[in-house]
Formats: sequence, structure tokens, C-alpha cells
Amino acid sequence: MANSGREIMKQNSYKLYSGVVRLATVTTAMLLLLLLAACGAAPTPTLLETEMTARASSSNDAADSPAGGTAVATVNAPTDIVPAISVQKEEVAYDEFGIEVGFTAEGRPYRGNPNAPVLLEEFSDYQCPFCARFSQQTRPSLLRNQIATGEVLLVLYDFPLTSIHPQAVAAAHAARCAGEQGAAAYWAMHERLFATINSWSNGRANEVFAVFAKELGLDESSFRACQESGRYNDAINADINLGTARGVRSTPTFFLNNQIFVGAQPLESFNNAIALVRGGQPLPVEAPPQAANPTPNPAIVPTPATIRLNDGALVLGNPAAPVTLVEFTDYQCPFCARHTQQTMPQIISQLIETGRVYYVMKDFPLDQIHPQARAAAVAARCAGEQEADWAMHDLLFARQQNWSGQANVNTIFAGYAAELGLNETAFSDCLRSGRYDAAIEQNVQEGLSLGVRGTPAFFINGFPVSGAQPFELFAYAVELAEEGTLAQAYVREPEPTPAPSGPLDVPVDGAYAMGDPNAPVVIVEFTDLQCPFCARHHNQTLPQIVANFVDKGLVYYVIRDFPLTSIHPQAVQAAEAARCAGDQGAFFAMYDRLFARQSSWSGRANAAALFVEYAIDLGLNTTEFMSCLESQKYQTAVLADLELGSRMGVNGTPAFFINGYSLSGAQPYSTFAEAITYFLEQ
Repeated sequence: MANSGREIMKQNSYKLYSGVVRLATVTTAMLLLLLLAACGAAPTPTLLETEMTARASSSNDAADSPAGGTAVATVNAPTDIVPAISVQKEEVAYDEFGIEVGFTAEGRPYRGNPNAPVLLEEFSDYQCPFCARFSQQTRPSLLRNQIATGEVLLVLYDFPLTSIHPQAVAAAHAARCAGEQGAAAYWAMHERLFATINSWSNGRANEVFAVFAKELGLDESSFRACQESGRYNDAINADINLGTARGVRSTPTFFLNNQIFVGAQPLESFNNAIALVRGGQPLPVEAPPQAANPTPNPAIVPTPATIRLNDGALVLGNPAAPVTLVEFTDYQCPFCARHTQQTMPQIISQLIETGRVYYVMKDFPLDQIHPQARAAAVAARCAGEQEADWAMHDLLFARQQNWSGQANVNTIFAGYAAELGLNETAFSDCLRSGRYDAAIEQNVQEGLSLGVRGTPAFFINGFPVSGAQPFELFAYAVELAEEGTLAQAYVREPEPTPAPSGPLDVPVDGAYAMGDPNAPVVIVEFTDLQCPFCARHHNQTLPQIVANFVDKGLVYYVIRDFPLTSIHPQAVQAAEAARCAGDQGAFFAMYDRLFARQSSWSGRANAAALFVEYAIDLGLNTTEFMSCLESQKYQTAVLADLELGSRMGVNGTPAFFINGYSLSGAQPYSTFAEAITYFLEQ
């Protein structure tokens, strides 16, 4: 096999096995400040795959919203002081187990004795499978043995991971709307939501919630009116902000008397943790080992993932083939289309038809950025009822630009069915039936548990390959799988573990910036122009930083690009557009315009045409701007920023370095002001 396949394979090896550890040594005050910024991984190619794989193995969902970045080590301090909880006495009731239920003074649901010696606070996401596992397997025992006995008080907070769980906010809102009809109704809806995730993880979640309300004996009209009002969205966002400030970066995350405890741990772990807290002892916190004389980490051979093969959307080849290749795909993803049109034909002719590979395709619609992808997945499955699943699959990808972004996609898909000679009535009935919603969501949840965060994503005999890779990689990986040596391809050479280091030296030369280069504080932002959280920072927080610190000569603010290409396909070209405008002295004007109109161009195949319109609006020389954009003059520079950010440890956007110290996510202005003030006082 050619060396090209071997080199590509090495580049796709899990970064999970690199064993690189970086810790910043800071003063106590700065450590406390950075603890406030500990949050979750955002979706970058390969780095996010590593983060999500680590998440799956540690039994919790990693948050890439509301903010992304690298977690800061947390310290648990022992305490025998129980955090004070005030309750709304008029709302107190008792559930079917005789346990007191109600709402705190802040409106958060609780279960147990408000005077219990242990306060268990749970930050949860209703669409998170690990939260469901805790709810169904672990909490019942805690209710019987610790909560019902008055030893533990449980208080629940919402922490929906909106970028990977698009219905989680609606579910949290549904539980709160049920709570308007009593605390017992809240907990009844809470448990129903976790028990039936697959039935509502689709585009018709609110209709399903209304059915639940009726089944639980609630006033259905009042419940529907509450859901439609959205009146609890601010309260849910307040929980997210509080969780982020306390260091929550994944779900479920717990605090026992203010000590953090992460993940859907087994019951024994909770029992031990409660005992430690009651005894005034600190809970153990995972921390990277620190050695006086760093020694190489041993090479680790990864274990292949176990993947269900009986619930694929489409299959090709002999199920008894020695190699199984599973693809997680999104019909609206341009990289999936590239794989289908350029690489798949070779895989079929050289690997599948020769009996070497059994190919299983699963659905993984990225709903937040590809809102029509799920409907397309349904269309392919409906065509499969008439033996035309692969024909529809190929047609959907071939005409992706024709239906992507259109409101009437089912009408378009019905036209495709007619072209393929299908029974249009049966096909359209299938599209409307919703009978494949649960199966598609099951694929999505499995993908998430396996670490999939972008598409296309592949598993070859259980070993991951990410992205629209060339055929040579697949051929080489299949050859290794046949030889039984594929696992060794993922083993990195042992690397020495670096000793703890101080702040990073983040280069600023050649980047666009605002303010005095000699200012005492330097902030470097790594941003993605298609990232909604970057837009929020740009529109809400940056103007305050500029007015209060940059314009006063106290902060030098540097912009670097970090396009998350696997989920933001227009981000690189948008970054190039800003730089092309910079050739005419209008970088920041274009930068502002791109963020202000992000929703207009994001996800659009004709984004470049919109960028030209913005250039015209800004009074730029259109010919020069178009020539610059079409030549991809700045693509190398944009990708160089991406590489720089990766070396600095950036794995989500927005990400910041304040005098070399990392701060991740779209944090509130107060966090930046506190950090800047800290450095100004040094």
C-alpha cells in the first residue's frame, strides 16, 4: 500500500492517546478567576472527536454550548457547612413515595428535606442519554435510601447542550410548565421525559409533550399556552450561566455541598461521595499526574467501538465480509456529498463488490446547521420501502444544493420519488407518518455516544476515521483490518509528559488588532465567523471591552481565525472575505458586517455572492475584492491561524488568551473585566 495511505492514517489517530498535559501555574486569585471559565469542548475537526470520545468513556455529555474550550482543574475543599436553601412553602407537596417536593425561592425544583445535611445539586439535560441513565438507574436508589430518609436534598438545574441536543430546551420548558400545576406534576413530567427520549427527540417535540401532559392528568390547554409563551427560557438560560460560572462543562454534573462530582457515576460512587461529604472530607477530583522528572507515557492500543449493525439506514455488501465500515452521514453536509460522489464509487467497486467490506450507513443529521437534513434522511428511508433507498440517497446528494435551505423539501423529495418511478402516494404518506423519527434519533444518540460530532464519520471494524478522506485511506485501513493490525495504526509513539508551565506565548504578529500594541494587557481571540457564540461575544461583549479598555489604551485586542470547518463550511471563506476587505482598509467593517448578518449567509451555498454584496455596501472596489476572494489569496493564512490555535490548545470557539492565560467560551463581560483588572493591578 502506498505511503500516502499510511501517513493519512497517522494523521487521523486519536489525539486521546497523546497524553499531552498542560497546566498553567497561576496565583490563587487568577486560578479562582479561571475556574469560572471552565466549560466544554466546541466542535472542531479531530479535537472534538477526542473530547467526545473521552466524554463517552466517562459517562457524561460534553457541552459545546454555551461556550467552548479547555477545562481548568477543579479543587474540592472539604466542608461541613450545608448551603442554605430557601423554599416556597406554599408550593410544598409530597410525591408517590411520600417525599417532600417543591420549589426553591429561586424557582428551582427540589426533592427531599430542605434541612438535610447533604445538598445534592444536579445540572442536567433532558436529551442527554447519560442523564437519563442516572435518572432511571441511580436516582431511584438515592430516593429510597438517602432522600426519603432526610439525609440528602436534591435540587435540579437545567443545563441543555443546545448544539447537540436541539430539543433539550423545549423539554426543560415542558417540565417547568408542568410544574405550574404542582411540584409533583413537575417531577412526573421530569421522569416521563427521561423515560421516552426517543419519542420526542424530533421536530415535533412540543406535540409529544402535550400528549404527556394529558396522560399525566394536567390541564392541557394551560400547558400548551405555557409552552407557546416561552416564559421560562430566561430562567433556563440563568441556570446555564450559573452552571458555566461554577465550572459545569458536561451533563450530568453534580455538586455535593458545593463539591463537584461529574458524570453518571455508578450508585456505589454516589454512596461513597455522600459518606465523604457527611464526614467533612473532600471528594476526589481527577487531575493529571505531575512528576518531578517527566517520563514517557506508554503506548496504548485502543479498543474498537461496539456498533449496532441491525439499525442502519442503508447497507451494501456481504454481512459476512471480514471488514465492516459504518458511516454516520448528514444529507445536507457538503463533505458527505463529496465522499458520496468522489470516494464512494471506488469503495463500492474495489472493496464492497469484491466481498471485502460490508458497508452500513447511519443517519447523523446536524440539526442546528442543517435543518433539512433529518427530513432528507426520512426521504431515503421511505424510498427504501420501495427498494430505492440507495437511488434516493444518491439523488439527494447529487442535488443537495437544489433542496438545501428550501422550506418545501418534502414536495421536492416527492418529485424525486416520481423521477425514480416510486408510488408517490405511498412515499408522501411515509414522509408525513413520522415512523422513522425514533430510528433516526437512535442513530444520532449512538453516534454521540461513540464520539461523533461532525460528518461524515466512519468506523472501520470499530476504529474511527473522521472526515471526507481520500480512497487511499480507506483502502489502507481495510488492508490493516484484514491483517488484524488496524489497532496498531492508532498507537502514537511515546511522548514525554511536559512539566507544568506558565502562560503561553501566543504570537500576535501579522494579525488584525485594535488598540495600543504596548498596552499592559493583550487579549488574543480565536474566532469562527459562522459560530453563533462568537457572534454573541462580538455583538454583546466586545463593544464593552473596546469602550472600557481598548479605547483607553489598556488592552490590545488581537483577532485570529479558527474556522470549525466540519460544522461551519462557510467559515473559511468568510474569514478570507474579511481579510480581502482588509486589503482596502475595511477589515473590521467587514468583520462587523459578517457577524451582524451571520444568519443570512450561514449555510448558504452562495455565501460568496453575499460577501460581494457586503463589499458593495461598504464602498469597496468590487473587482479587487472579488479577485481576492476567488483567488483564495488568504486561505493559507486562515488555515495557519487554525493550526496555531490547535498548537495553543484551542478546541472550540470563541477562545481567548489574556496575557497568555486561556479563557474559553462566550463569557459575560464581567468575567473579562475581572480578568483584565486583575492583570492591570499586577
